[in-house]
Amino acid sequence: MLVGQSPQAMKVKKLIREVAKTEENALILGEIGTGKKLAAKEIHVRSRQKNRPFIVLSCTSIGDTVTDGDLFGQKVEGPIGVERKIGLLEQAKKGILYMENIQDLKPEYQEKFFNILKERKFQSAEQKGFTEITFRTIAATTDKNIAKSEQVRKDLLALFDGFTIAIPPLRDRKQDIPFIFTHFLEEYCAENQKEVPPIPADLFESLMEYDWRGNVRELRNAVRNLVLMSPEGTLSAEYLPFETKKHPYENLVDKELYDAISDVEKYLIKRALQRFAGNQTKAAKALNISEAALRYKMKGYGLSKHMY
Repeated sequence: MLVGQSPQAMKVKKLIREVAKTEENALILGEIGTGKKLAAKEIHVRSRQKNRPFIVLSCTSIGDTVTDGDLFGQKVEGPIGVERKIGLLEQAKKGILYMENIQDLKPEYQEKFFNILKERKFQSAEQKGFTEITFRTIAATTDKNIAKSEQVRKDLLALFDGFTIAIPPLRDRKQDIPFIFTHFLEEYCAENQKEVPPIPADLFESLMEYDWRGNVRELRNAVRNLVLMSPEGTLSAEYLPFETKKHPYENLVDKELYDAISDVEKYLIKRALQRFAGNQTKAAKALNISEAALRYKMKGYGLSKHMY
């Protein structure tokens, strides 16, 4: 289930519902960790294929660890003699074949899959006839500009142009972070038979400030670390797998109150003068003090209008 209430998340959820109603192929775009497979699975459970197989095929591995025999089936030596091993394409019968990282599909296999998906049939080395395919195909890629690149054949991509779902990175929908965090927190606490602890405000501040280049996957791993590492019944930002930003007033903690107030006042006056290029009238108005008070404070802090 895609978690979130942002406009971006709601748009993706709507597209998933629309795609699930059809028998069309689809293409899912998104950075690593955004939840492309999760979106494909959501289409599966909402579609007519929900009680049929959902087969994941790593295009990166095809031609290396995934052989033609793995794809189309092959004869293998079994405990009772030679038997036929069913390939991934047959395993997907009447279900959904999810082609992960289609941008990594080798050119020779791009041609094979184009012919297979267009003709809706394939033939393995040990078969005499053809096997018809009855599955639906969803492809996914991390290349948001794949339609303009030369990495994948245009005719192959055209087989997936019925629907395109672009999943935005987490940094572009930060308002979803609290929902996603809470979802994973409840999930991992249940998995580890722990009570769900309260979430400190400073922890949420750190989560919202971070860029999450690894997207939802990185956030999920961060929640797992917190649940496993934090003391029982608590959550601490110190167990986040990244360096948290210090509060802007953190450097004032060891100062006396008068000095701390002076530092803040001096900083605000400098920012106001910078903002208005040294214009004291505008700076004083922005700070809601008189020009005479501003000039007095500037003299006390050694600030000059010519500095700005």
